[in-house]
Amino acid sequence: MVLGAGLMVIACAVTPPDLDRGTERLVNQLDGLEQQGFAGQVAVVHGQDVLVNRGLGTMDVDDDREITPDAVMPLASLTKPFTASAVLALAAEGRLSPDEPISHHLPGLDAQWADIPIRNFLTHTAGLPAEIVSRAWEEDLQRFEPVERNEFVERVNQFQPDPPPGQGYNYSNVGYGLLAALVEHVAEESFESFLSTTLLATAGIGEIGFRMQGWQADDLVSGRDGSTRVGHYFEQPLVDGALGWNLRGSGDLLATPGGIIAWWQAIRDQRWLSAPWLEEWLTARQDKSDGNRYGYGLIFRESAHGPVIGHPGGDFTFSVDFSWYPDLDLMIYIASADARFQADVLRDELHRTLLGPL
Repeated sequence: MVLGAGLMVIACAVTPPDLDRGTERLVNQLDGLEQQGFAGQVAVVHGQDVLVNRGLGTMDVDDDREITPDAVMPLASLTKPFTASAVLALAAEGRLSPDEPISHHLPGLDAQWADIPIRNFLTHTAGLPAEIVSRAWEEDLQRFEPVERNEFVERVNQFQPDPPPGQGYNYSNVGYGLLAALVEHVAEESFESFLSTTLLATAGIGEIGFRMQGWQADDLVSGRDGSTRVGHYFEQPLVDGALGWNLRGSGDLLATPGGIIAWWQAIRDQRWLSAPWLEEWLTARQDKSDGNRYGYGLIFRESAHGPVIGHPGGDFTFSVDFSWYPDLDLMIYIASADARFQADVLRDELHRTLLGPL
């Protein structure tokens, strides 16, 4: 299977010489992190072999139940690859094209946004702000504001493209909220329903979603900042049974490690999206200021072990990182429920422990 940007999933898995020893070192490191107060989940999968799949810490600061691999945690911005995939699934059905203006399929946008191709929203090059409240990631942003869909679109109309469409990368939750609205309007069903029935169920994947999985509050890991409780997503204000549109499609999904493992294996086995749309999705398209590249809801970076495809995510408490090393046939997933342990920081530490220099 050839991927965009020259990436390839090799037919015969290449195992790093130190992978067994690296896994042993990683388990010891996770034990140490748990002793330091880390709460979350880590999964490492090589081909079909699950090397690590464990929870660490407790479900809440005042709940001594241990976090297990069956516990549910937020994906935050790791939601974006699923939203982009939903758009491409509609394209595969002939119901839209990424090259079409977004207004062909999503009404209500003012002229400054109407003619921008869907492709620009997928790659964060439409000129949208990061948030509908502020460009800056500020502590006082109302992350869980219950914004209705029509109000969300009206707020978008208050902005002007900056930079002009197609002329610069600006990471935007707003753009992926519009893409989720696009999916709903074209599919004529909720974003989560379309994702679940058209993509997840078709690929044999469960344990990713919001309410449709039937999860209860006790299934969700509660966020914390040390000993200070923050809570979980079901405790936040909801709109039509899901988070508000400032997070819908950009940071609202929940999952277990088992769900992420099944998703990755569906990608590597070519059961996620139909040809040629899987290759479209796995193609790097837009330069980022950090030297990496962005595609459709995926980040592409280089390492000493070959290319890495994935996406981080986080709010001010929860954080997550998904990394796929195609040349190693290896996936590493990290989810943290403690603001003191950010997944994107833990990523480099844990990856080095497992693989050596990055």
